[in-house]
Amino acid sequence: MRRDELPALLQDWNAFPDVTAQEVERHFAEKYEMIRYHGRDVYLFSQNRAFGARKHIVSIHGSNSPRTPEHIYQYVLVTYCYAGTFRMQIDGVPTILEAGDCIVADSHVPHSVSETDGNTFAVNIVLNDRFFQQKMIPDVYRLDADFPVELADPGTPHTGWRFYETRGNEFVRTCIDYILCEHFDEKPGSSDMIDDLAAAMLTGIFRTFEERDEGFEEQLNQSELMGEIRQYIGDNYQDGNLGRMAEALGYEASYLSTFIRRSTGRTFKQLVNEERMRHATIFLQSDGTPISQIAKKVGISNLTQFYKRFAEYAGCTPKEYRDRCSMAG
Repeated sequence: MRRDELPALLQDWNAFPDVTAQEVERHFAEKYEMIRYHGRDVYLFSQNRAFGARKHIVSIHGSNSPRTPEHIYQYVLVTYCYAGTFRMQIDGVPTILEAGDCIVADSHVPHSVSETDGNTFAVNIVLNDRFFQQKMIPDVYRLDADFPVELADPGTPHTGWRFYETRGNEFVRTCIDYILCEHFDEKPGSSDMIDDLAAAMLTGIFRTFEERDEGFEEQLNQSELMGEIRQYIGDNYQDGNLGRMAEALGYEASYLSTFIRRSTGRTFKQLVNEERMRHATIFLQSDGTPISQIAKKVGISNLTQFYKRFAEYAGCTPKEYRDRCSMAG
């Protein structure tokens, strides 16, 4: 797809054709859990989103769309106003994006979207943990800013967000356009192209609009270590061992154990298990490998234990997860 073909394609795009705000609300109520957040009722999207082997989800919030209720993604959200005026509430704060503006919201930030008119549409890019671990680390830590580190660091509260007045920024617009071209006209390598374009766009935004805060150096050092830990677990999740990791990184095992718990609220074993389950979801979607073999591929020899851990992670059995993915595909 050529870049100049996008305006015509997007002009009549509607993600919710002939759907009312009441129907959207009913859909949310049926599908998602509602929680209390700072005194408000907010829908909580599960972490079981259809990323597959990808690190992103691209969607369009089109013209004449109804209001969407306040919800939390649990993933980083980038929203770019492509045309018109896009109105949101970010953690209860009314926010107006004019064409060319964008927001970046961390993974625990609730947001809602007002109804749109016939001249407005926006691009949503949802980024999972693997995007930051595999695309933005360690480069994100070299930026002179704290917000990018907060997005990538599992030890932060993840409640921050930023509005960026990027209207007129040709670099950001170009990245968005080519992300959409790859999204609508998918070819071999399109997923990697979108990851690279999203990483370049965010880096450009952060370099232009973010500044270093006091205490950044200490945060940088801690985040770099957490990045190394995440990288090691990602490379060695099948036989993750705290002692071997400590030796490889040059730290005492007891220090790393305490550091991990303080930074993430979880243990080393829990992080390893999460990485195993992430890979299990990818294997379940990508081929017809028997579930018993997938359990062994992710480093769990006891099939009963694998089923138990997977259910705790995904909220369903491996077979149910595979069936859902097959129906979605």
